[in-house]
Amino acid sequence: MELTIRGAEITVNDELREFAQSRVNRLDRYIEHVVDAKLELKRSKRRNTSGGVVAQLTIQTGRDLLRAEEQDQDARKAIALAVSKLESQARRVGERRSSRKRTGQPLNEILIPEPVTADGVVDDLDEIGHVVRTKRFALKPMDIDEAIEQMELLGHDFFLFHNTEESGVNVLYRRKDGTFGLLAPVTS
Repeated sequence: MELTIRGAEITVNDELREFAQSRVNRLDRYIEHVVDAKLELKRSKRRNTSGGVVAQLTIQTGRDLLRAEEQDQDARKAIALAVSKLESQARRVGERRSSRKRTGQPLNEILIPEPVTADGVVDDLDEIGHVVRTKRFALKPMDIDEAIEQMELLGHDFFLFHNTEESGVNVLYRRKDGTFGLLAPVTS
């Protein structure tokens, strides 16, 4: 798979590029039909750390979006940790799909693992109450089961999507008891 690497406040030399590419190539046995693969390396801005490197790896396939973020003092180790995390995500997706095919069990009845908290959420806030970062993305039409799967792959507690069943934008979220909730606007 072809990997795009971007460094923010970090120089990405040929040696580091080759290391990252060789690690990511190990994912080929788990992930098919890769549309886009990106690795972003940046300096950590967390107050409780001493300038480590954050490696954020995102892989878009025809159907799924996989994302992993890890941090370490050494850029190579941060990359290796992110690839390892993404590898286990890809393996889980494959196992979940194959078990659903065998049993015919819908996705929303499968036990979902404990939620993974996103690191660095507070890092994007200079002052409480001010928006300092905006993410824009295309809303892919999907049903609720696929939205749950995508949210799990990303490791998020919420997911914005275009619901094909209701023909509108909905927010899927994880409740404290591990179940899911759906926010759907009412048009008047």
